[in-house]
Amino acid sequence: MTKIRNELLLRCLGHITRRGDETLNQFLKRITHVYFQEKNISVIENLHECTNLSVLYLYDNKIGVISNLTFATHLTHLYLQNNVVSKLEGLHRCVNLNKLYLGFNKIIVIENLEKCTSLKELHVEFQKLPNGEKMLFDPRTLMCLSQSLLVLNIAGNGIDSIKDLSCLKSLTQLTCKDNQLTSMKELSRVFGAMVQLWKLEIDGNPVCTKPKFRDRIIVMTTNLALLDGKEITETSRRFLQNWRNMRDLRKRQSEQFEKEALPPIRTSEDRTLNNNNGSSSYHDRFPESGAAVNGTPGHEVYEPRNMFAPQNSIMRMAENNQNVLKHVF
Repeated sequence: MTKIRNELLLRCLGHITRRGDETLNQFLKRITHVYFQEKNISVIENLHECTNLSVLYLYDNKIGVISNLTFATHLTHLYLQNNVVSKLEGLHRCVNLNKLYLGFNKIIVIENLEKCTSLKELHVEFQKLPNGEKMLFDPRTLMCLSQSLLVLNIAGNGIDSIKDLSCLKSLTQLTCKDNQLTSMKELSRVFGAMVQLWKLEIDGNPVCTKPKFRDRIIVMTTNLALLDGKEITETSRRFLQNWRNMRDLRKRQSEQFEKEALPPIRTSEDRTLNNNNGSSSYHDRFPESGAAVNGTPGHEVYEPRNMFAPQNSIMRMAENNQNVLKHVF
């Protein structure tokens, strides 16, 4: 493995050169860019004198731990793709970090970025995770990034839910392709909250096989202009929004119609009468007031309201008793 020493550092500075009258310490403090990619490096070390370092290239190495960056308060870009980093840590002093590239490592949890409140881009795609594992998100980290993060790449990490991402209201570009997303309802809630989102890459998920998937995604987003590499025209957006509005209107009208057309609720007495009388209807059993039954005038009339007003029966019994008393006396 290669050790970071001053000799290597001086060979990896790009076009910057040391002035004739400049000491080594003075020169190191002037360095802003260091190119350590593909150097077989395993440990980040001996960079503490580069106090003005702003861009650090460390991709395609053997680095397992993010360490020794407490001096890097001016660091804005960090490239650590294709290493063997297993935990996201060691960046608490990088308060001016704008872009962080960590694709193709072994990171399971997105965490410990609470101090990186200037972070605009986070790339953690295609982590080399154990079978059955999926990437997770620390809610505290997401909340701290909610105002600054604009670009997020989480492709190919076995993720089956992105509901925790709904707090990223400033996000403009999201790449979540080749995961295990299945719920359209969840996507609707998350993308509905991302009002600034204009670019989305989501192909390669099970949810993409649902009917009219592309149309539904366009409708649930506000400003999406590019979906899976294909442009969304304003004409197609208006057409789909009108289609959704018409569909919702028809649904509401159908529900209202069904509600108004519901048959009257039958009582237990109605069901008992129908059961006891075979196919006889309610009105056959209880004809309207004043109608003759079996052609016999004066037959006692039964009214449906008598079934639900017991006091009527009591009053009738009292009248019959008075008639009997008149005949007796």
